[in-house]
Amino acid sequence: MHIARTGRFVFIAQWVAAVLLPLFVFLGRGLVGAQMGWMAVLGIVYGLFVIVVLLVPPVMTLFDRTVRRQKTTRFAYDISSFVLWGALLIAGLTIPDAGDGGPVDTALTVWTGGAIDNDASTFIFGMAGIVIGLAYLATLVTAIMGIVRWRRPVGA
Repeated sequence: MHIARTGRFVFIAQWVAAVLLPLFVFLGRGLVGAQMGWMAVLGIVYGLFVIVVLLVPPVMTLFDRTVRRQKTTRFAYDISSFVLWGALLIAGLTIPDAGDGGPVDTALTVWTGGAIDNDASTFIFGMAGIVIGLAYLATLVTAIMGIVRWRRPVGA
């Protein structure tokens, strides 16, 4: 049973990140320079679904008695959580969006003065999406592993 020092931070931050990261991806990116289009409107609906999905692994960690008692998550769960959060931040900076007048610039496009155009930004968003899917799967698997490890009989 290994619980890392980062576990206490993740134990608390996972609840906050599950709410704030979808808000950033769909709405908050406007605060860092992205132009807002229809994704901001659709994000209200999608964002609620994403928040619920992101809350599943934190709820699962509560079924691991060791994690719940020590209020720290396991190291493998910490790593997968950090990767997931980083990929969501990248997705928020590169998510393609469009308004009534056509495509609008992402935060990354604005920051680079157009050196990274919307096509490149869309490609980066696609790669971030793959990482998000894999990291989310890893958080689920590591949360389940913690539950199974806790419930396993001693000596088995």
